[in-house]
Amino acid sequence: MAENGYSLVKGLRKQGIDAELIINSRDFGMAMPMWEDLSLHQDPYKFNIREALKHYDLPEWIKIWWNHQKLEDYLSLFYMVKPYDLLHLHPQSPIYMQFASKPYIIHEAGWIRALINGTHSAEKLGRRAYARADAIVMTNPDTYELLMKMKYRREVFIPFAIDTEKYRPIKVDKKEDLLFFHPTRQTWEVKGNYLLFYAFAKFIEAGYKAKLRCVRWGFDEEIANAIDLIKKLKIENYVEWVEPYSKPDLIKAYNESDAVFDQFLLGSSGTTGFETMSCGKPLVIYLNDWNQKCFGEMPPVLNAQTVEQIFRAMVTLQSSNLRKKLGEMGREFVIKHLHQDIIASKIIKLYEEVLER
Repeated sequence: MAENGYSLVKGLRKQGIDAELIINSRDFGMAMPMWEDLSLHQDPYKFNIREALKHYDLPEWIKIWWNHQKLEDYLSLFYMVKPYDLLHLHPQSPIYMQFASKPYIIHEAGWIRALINGTHSAEKLGRRAYARADAIVMTNPDTYELLMKMKYRREVFIPFAIDTEKYRPIKVDKKEDLLFFHPTRQTWEVKGNYLLFYAFAKFIEAGYKAKLRCVRWGFDEEIANAIDLIKKLKIENYVEWVEPYSKPDLIKAYNESDAVFDQFLLGSSGTTGFETMSCGKPLVIYLNDWNQKCFGEMPPVLNAQTVEQIFRAMVTLQSSNLRKKLGEMGREFVIKHLHQDIIASKIIKLYEEVLER
């Protein structure tokens, strides 16, 4: 969903690897290459790939698996992967692609959180795929505690690949008041969005001026809960809702903001946080100690897990000098640890080790 495969294959091809990407025609709109490259204004839940292809020429190295969830469709996918030496599987393709009789790597980008205790046959097959994979690529530091409870052969920490030329600071028209940006999906039990709303209400009640821009995406019930809480806290005049951005517009939105607020429960960052940092903007997020272990240093963020900590981060962000310093430090961190070329090199090394066995 976060375009991990697309970004990664671009990095691999830049380094001379004959890598190709197969995309599922039934995928969520945000998982499509068009969402990464085009300025789209449509509901990602109602994304029509056939319509999008009228306005987007796929590179020759991207193949579409036309999936209608019929047996013959799955058989066609097995036929599609016959020429490949190695499969790099993104969720939830390991459920069925573990049976393709090919060496395979699983790219763990958060699926394990649902997989670990799932009782459905798909989740059981997912755990089987993890146990038999040649390697698990771990992207989220917080999920290591879950991996330790599962059977697996080998893991390696390789974070998300970020195109730092695309996600970069750009000049935009700036409003007078502070603009806080919350692009995160409304999934309260995972992201802790409600903590941000309580903290922002406290911030406004304390006499500070700011606007909170939120993206209206997630389950309808969660969005309704967010709107109701904002109304209850009497901050609706300070909150702006926007529809989901495709990536070119999201990059502009990052740059329009003074700081980005992500999630406060998980303990590690997805692509949203690292894209924010690559754009040179301060990030408020909760990161646990596994980040230090995985990166060798803590990402330069304002670490916040409670209403009080988020509120204090908001107060701290009143300083334009601090915002500038945090933004610069964040971009330097992404270039050092998540640059597309660096990630591609690590992945190539892993491929070589798997294929030499």
